Amino acid sequence: MLLAACGSTPPPPAPTTSQVKGELAVLAERIAQRRGELRTARFHTDGFASDGASTEVRNTADGAISQTADGVFGAFTMGIDTGGAARKIDLVVLKDGLYAHLDGAAMPTGKKWAQYTEANAGEISGLLRGFGPSGMAGAELDYLKPTAALVLRKASEQLDGTPVTRYDIAVDTVKIAKLLDDPDLQLQHTQLAEYGVTISAFAWVDDTGLPLKAEYRFEQNGKVVKSSTTRFTDWGAAVDVAAPPAAETVPADQLPK
Repeated sequence: MLLAACGSTPPPPAPTTSQVKGELAVLAERIAQRRGELRTARFHTDGFASDGASTEVRNTADGAISQTADGVFGAFTMGIDTGGAARKIDLVVLKDGLYAHLDGAAMPTGKKWAQYTEANAGEISGLLRGFGPSGMAGAELDYLKPTAALVLRKASEQLDGTPVTRYDIAVDTVKIAKLLDDPDLQLQHTQLAEYGVTISAFAWVDDTGLPLKAEYRFEQNGKVVKSSTTRFTDWGAAVDVAAPPAAETVPADQLPK
């Protein structure tokens, strides 16, 4: 009996129902985990959009973001250049609405900020969509969806003296459209696919998975027609993302016509 026991074949391992995670799934989880841990960062974004002909819009944004259980909020200054007509707008984006200060805009005496609600924030929301699907700095990372994209290449690089890994990601425009909650964004991405626009995403992360830079590019016929690049600094630093003083704020529907 002892010899039989020693020579017996061990039972096979129990079957598992878990799947091995793909490289992009692991990357997206690490980024989400690190962002959740540190919660705040400062950022600089450069954006570009073109109709493929002569009309171009360029924008920059500088400020801070704060991640909470309710989402990502921010306070920043955005510069918008539409072919020589430049304007600057200060924005604070919180759960209760959008606060905006536009240089040169007519305001009631003593007021500096206009408070917009979901019902009347169409123009402001349109500006924020320049960041990407989530309408907030860092939205380039919205395209890192494991079920709608895949890693094409990765390489070790230096970013401002910090060792990082760069990921080049191909996004399936049709699949990503189905993952977006906003019907307008769904339609937009479906139409992009119909017109042959391709989406590429890029992420530069440190050895802990913290994103230091993120980018997306829309290309049509080999030409970039839209792009956005965000650089992150000071992760975990104290930042001030709060509503402007109530005494300086007026509801947007009370602004002079």
